[in-house]
Amino acid sequence: MASAILSNAVGQYLVDAIAHGNVKTLPQLTFENRLQAGVPFIYDGHTYGNGFSQRNKTPLLSLREKLDGPLIGKQLVVEFSKGNLVNDTAMTRMQGSTRLFVFGYIADMDGTTIRAVPYAIGDLVERGGGLPTPFVQSLELRPEDIDQFAGLDEKWTPKASEFSVMRGVPEQSVKELLCQLLGEPSIPNDWGGEESDVFSANLGVNGRRQTAAFLLKGPSRFHPMKPTDLGRNGDQLYRLFNIPADVFVIQHCHSIGAAVRKQALAFALQRSFTTPCRVLFVDGMTTARLLRAHGEWPTPTATLRRRTCA
Repeated sequence: MASAILSNAVGQYLVDAIAHGNVKTLPQLTFENRLQAGVPFIYDGHTYGNGFSQRNKTPLLSLREKLDGPLIGKQLVVEFSKGNLVNDTAMTRMQGSTRLFVFGYIADMDGTTIRAVPYAIGDLVERGGGLPTPFVQSLELRPEDIDQFAGLDEKWTPKASEFSVMRGVPEQSVKELLCQLLGEPSIPNDWGGEESDVFSANLGVNGRRQTAAFLLKGPSRFHPMKPTDLGRNGDQLYRLFNIPADVFVIQHCHSIGAAVRKQALAFALQRSFTTPCRVLFVDGMTTARLLRAHGEWPTPTATLRRRTCA
């Protein structure tokens, strides 16, 4: 992973420690039944810093954030002393509403709060030739990066009445179209314990062939995707990221909510410490454009033409 935390020298040491220890995110620890005191974790996301103003004369500082996904209803509280800060800039950087990377361990828990102590807090950035950029930004692919999605009309935006026909587009039809575009010889059957809906070694990403695992959601959940839509226990994303793939694709017939996006990017970040990977979100609008580009977009009065995968 080309990244740094706090400084290049210290940052690489911490990155190596996280990779060698296979340190997980809080949602992953939840799904693995390992969320308990003493366990290390990583967190990358929004926090609210308390105690950083000049008026605060106490030594205690904290970062707080309400959690979602499998930890909805709980908050993360990271507590530490002013004496642990490596420079004065950190006081300003962590004050108020901000985004930070935290590597720490769970100190204790109750029904509403996970209290943690940090090993390090800072910015996880991509090291390149120019200015450093947040590493998480490099994890997300765009539809225009995908060779099989060439020809999509990005200017076409259906009206609400037009888009409503997505309710009648079955997940199977989207799966069949994807299999055809990927050159897959067969269409996998659905079953309860599957880790992905489609797996292919033929996804083209800016001219390079890569492996991809797909999670597909059809119109039975015709609303913005939430973590609770992803399996009985909300663990489909967790199982998806257990697959050895270069790209993880989350497709939905509607919009994909922020909580799902955050959880998927958190899983991709954790995996990237040992194995590079990226995430592609294919929401309902992109799905509609893909169907339309290949003559599969139904009119409000027509049914979707069934197809078979060659």
